[in-house]
Amino acid sequence: MRRIGEVTTYRYWSERRIRVIARDNGLRLEAPWRLSTASSPTSVLGLGLPVFAFQRPEGYERSRRKTADRLAKALRGSIAVTYDEPGARFAGGLGRVAFSAFTVGPQRDKGVVLHARTRNGSGRRVDLCLFGSVDNAADFRTGEAVEGGTSSAWYAVSELLESRGTRSTCGWDEQELAFEALKIATGDRDRSESEAEEPWTLPWALGHADEAEWLAVVYSDVTLDPERWHLGGTDFEGTHRIIVGAPIWVRTATPQAVVRYSQLRAPASARPTWWRRLLPGRSPAGPPAALAAGTPHLDAEDVTDRSAAL
Repeated sequence: MRRIGEVTTYRYWSERRIRVIARDNGLRLEAPWRLSTASSPTSVLGLGLPVFAFQRPEGYERSRRKTADRLAKALRGSIAVTYDEPGARFAGGLGRVAFSAFTVGPQRDKGVVLHARTRNGSGRRVDLCLFGSVDNAADFRTGEAVEGGTSSAWYAVSELLESRGTRSTCGWDEQELAFEALKIATGDRDRSESEAEEPWTLPWALGHADEAEWLAVVYSDVTLDPERWHLGGTDFEGTHRIIVGAPIWVRTATPQAVVRYSQLRAPASARPTWWRRLLPGRSPAGPPAALAAGTPHLDAEDVTDRSAAL
């Protein structure tokens, strides 16, 4: 996968999913065994042989970067990066990743959906809809969204996720189900034409990470039939392929890559006054986006893993 820099911050990290994938693919993530002691030779069949003892070093833990790189290397033959071939098992890429809260289903206030967009070798648009847990996100917390997203299609999408794409009893076909997942991931809701389109005005939106690298497991990989789907003039115009799955990890090269919408929604009284903006070390007045960019929030490398949910 493409490397984006020497300094890495993990914005999403699912320890449980990483260990499941490693176990299923025979990848060892634990520390290697090392020689700990060697005792005096003992007699075995008349021969003097030394006795050795091996153990794993206490307190040893691979860094997240080493673990992520080992996992990507082991799966490299199964990771879609150009998206020219159908039937991807894993997906990787680089670009903007949007995070939104989702409050339907068993996770309730802990649901989070990530949306990323890329293009294949022919320039056709590929949308990735990745469902996970806010417990695995380093930058966002329960309650940061004004309200969580909901959808009447959630239980059908949930069945797809829980069965890892092997079961669907909702009556929708693959294309219909993938499109419903895309509507959830992009926050498609009934909105009046007068409402602003800025992403931080959407009550379920948490924020986004720019120049982010991601790896995800794929449960559904669908190419829309252009004879069936006429999306011109809608927010989904140009959609060609939809991938539904779960995020494994998301990482960025700089803290400034993340924008948290909760800060953009803060009342004007909570923002610096004009004279404070002129103090040394403060940026001049600008649009609200300047206030959130570059505001780190609990670096994932410093957080005790809380990824039991997914």
